[in-house]
Amino acid sequence: MTTTRMRDEEEQPVHRFAPPRLDLRARVVLFTSAIVVTSLLLLGTALHALLARSLYTQQYQQAAHEVGRLRAQAASTLAADAGLPDDRVQPRIMEQLTSGQGAGNPSFMAVVLIAPERSQSSDDRFKPTDVPAGLVNRVFTRSEIAALYIDTPPGVQGGRMLVVGAPVRSEQGDYQAYFFYPLAFQEATLSLLTNFLLIVGVGLLAAVVIMTAISIGRVLKPIQRARDVAEEIAAGNLTARIPEATTQDDFGRLAESFNRMTDALAQKIGELEHVSSLQARFVSDVSHELRTPLATVRMAADYIHAARAGLPADAQRAAVLLERELERFENLLEDLLEISRFDAGVINLEPVEIDLSGLLDEVVDALDAIAHGRKVNVSLRVDRDEGPALVAADPRRLDRVFSNLVKNAIEHTSEGAVQVEVARRGDEVVVVVEDEGEGIPAEDLPHIFERFYRADVHRARTLGGTGLGLAIALENVNLHKGSITVTSTVGQGSAFTVILPASAPQPTRPPGEERGREPSPAEPEVVVGG
Repeated sequence: MTTTRMRDEEEQPVHRFAPPRLDLRARVVLFTSAIVVTSLLLLGTALHALLARSLYTQQYQQAAHEVGRLRAQAASTLAADAGLPDDRVQPRIMEQLTSGQGAGNPSFMAVVLIAPERSQSSDDRFKPTDVPAGLVNRVFTRSEIAALYIDTPPGVQGGRMLVVGAPVRSEQGDYQAYFFYPLAFQEATLSLLTNFLLIVGVGLLAAVVIMTAISIGRVLKPIQRARDVAEEIAAGNLTARIPEATTQDDFGRLAESFNRMTDALAQKIGELEHVSSLQARFVSDVSHELRTPLATVRMAADYIHAARAGLPADAQRAAVLLERELERFENLLEDLLEISRFDAGVINLEPVEIDLSGLLDEVVDALDAIAHGRKVNVSLRVDRDEGPALVAADPRRLDRVFSNLVKNAIEHTSEGAVQVEVARRGDEVVVVVEDEGEGIPAEDLPHIFERFYRADVHRARTLGGTGLGLAIALENVNLHKGSITVTSTVGQGSAFTVILPASAPQPTRPPGEERGREPSPAEPEVVVGG
């Protein structure tokens, strides 16, 4: 493994666009505004359609009545003037259609008279070609009064127009009269209604938004207070309570239930803290009380173990077993005392500036015998490219951390290799302990730093582990404001990474300094075991 594997590959986060999430007040106001706008649109559309239908229907009825009256007047006139010359018939019809005979001025703007010989218009701006072909077909084939809405012909001011056609039959011939009625009044009325609805709608929307914002603010105030109290409780203030618990509405009942829940939670937490304190005190007291008899047993065991050569074979095996189990018991007792100190918060650090490369060298040398016994090669690599691995730490505690990690790596590796690497990376010092052992199952990785947890119970008991080593290592690393992580693959091995803050700024090289004196990657390597 090269030194470049010391650098953790930082995964670049994938940034996905997500719309900002609005708070509850903004969402309620937005939802209410959407409902109001939709309602106003539907109401305005309905009113506009009803009024337009009423106005256009009224105009059509008046136009149809007027056209019918004028057609009857023209027909009666032609019947009375039966002997009228042919060249006088069409002007006579046009005169009767445009005069009204005392019935008031006609409301149409122009009339176009279509005859078999030629056509005639009362206004030069209107031509026979302005009459829709569909309307001509209905009037000519069905001989009935028909109407159609069209756009105003070119040269005529206004919007849409109503064209009413009617057949005029007489002995002198058949004619078709088309009356052009302006719709300026109807369109002006509809435009006025649209503007009125727009102004009223905007004002109503503004009033609804303001009233909704004020109302929802008053409604949400108890919820905001409940949120503030919950945040205080989450921060550790278990005496915080919601003051609205005296009201009888839904929020009052919610506050009362919340306060009861907080009381119960505070009571349970207090009980747990009391039990935890009793447990920690019990462990500490028992551990201290056991040290005196344990020292006596240790003296007797050492005496028996030293004199085992003169004992029978069974007694010799018993002496060796007693020595080993007594050592395991002493380790367990020491771990329990250490854990009790962490729980009691009486840990005192004695930091000094140390070079982790030297400390790790001593750890590797101390575990030489265990490595030889399991035929494991333990190598130490030191990367000084970015400076020495200096940290301000308690040497005794870091020695225990790395001794535990390297020893675990050796014990879980059989006829393989364990590699320890240390390097400075900016303002941090990184130590990686990697083995070629059996690895840790994925379901056990989240729990390996828990107390008394063993990923492999049988192996751990065979090797004399207490189940507290990694938990103590984690506490010691946290005391130094560092971190410890683990990655593992079953069948390939595990890698523990410890990151500690460096004690001094990263050294800089003077310009032009030669780097020929730097150690090569293989130069600082120390290999033991095997």
